[in-house]
Amino acid sequence: MNKILLYLTLLASVTLFGACNLNESPEFNDADAFVAFGGNSFSVEETAEVLKVPVRLTSLKNLTSTVTYELIDSTAIAGRDYELSGGATVLNFDGKEPVQYIEFNILPHEGVFTGDRIFGIALKSASNVSLGSNDTVYVKILDLDHPLSAILGDYAVYGPNYFSNRDDNWTVKLEKDDEGDVSKVWISNLVVAGTNQKVYGIVNEDMTKIEIPVKQTIATSSSYNSIVLEGFDNADINSADLLPDGSKLTMTLTQDSPIVFTMDLPFGSHIIDVDSWYSIVLAGATFTKK
Repeated sequence: MNKILLYLTLLASVTLFGACNLNESPEFNDADAFVAFGGNSFSVEETAEVLKVPVRLTSLKNLTSTVTYELIDSTAIAGRDYELSGGATVLNFDGKEPVQYIEFNILPHEGVFTGDRIFGIALKSASNVSLGSNDTVYVKILDLDHPLSAILGDYAVYGPNYFSNRDDNWTVKLEKDDEGDVSKVWISNLVVAGTNQKVYGIVNEDMTKIEIPVKQTIATSSSYNSIVLEGFDNADINSADLLPDGSKLTMTLTQDSPIVFTMDLPFGSHIIDVDSWYSIVLAGATFTKK
């Protein structure tokens, strides 16, 4: 009797594990079919004329679906900044093409500074399939008439490195402020060692000076708590010579064609963590717009 019970127990165990293979991955089927945007966000320059936003239907059996959507005006307004091509807020998936496009005409405001403008698109319903998690996206229309556009962009930087006793070359990028402050630029890769945090500078009205406040975090590292932007008032590289809070590094326009900025301080841009020097660039480093 005990042998029979043991046999039945083993048989039940084999049957159970055969029916439920824990190593099998769940399979997608058309009960899970969904429609969603083909990206998380989109941007387009105001002079691009046309923007096509992809919507994808994910299905194994090429299901058909009628999908409705709505437009969400924000700082961009339909009829003023963009127009829906065709007018109907419906997409029809015929089972042949898994991707359909919502097409817009972009209305430019050339020569007028409007700032970047944003509108949204939201999927509302879909027959035969579900709405995916990515059912709402926002489109940013990029204004090309920013007051600081003349100085924005990539710069080739040339300057002596304190540690290497040689001149270094690298690239710095100046970008506009995403919050719309037209007196502020954000600077990437300010020093030759590289940075993973942008720092900001304030531009004067005639765009001849950029003042960069010290004490900004300019990089993060697993080796240090913080790497901050500092400045020195002489070439001794001593913590006693650090510029006090509220001080600024200054870049001055020294040539306007091509645009060239030069670091002004008696001792240039530097980054330190506590008493560890991360990178130091001597005064006189030149930033030439590419």
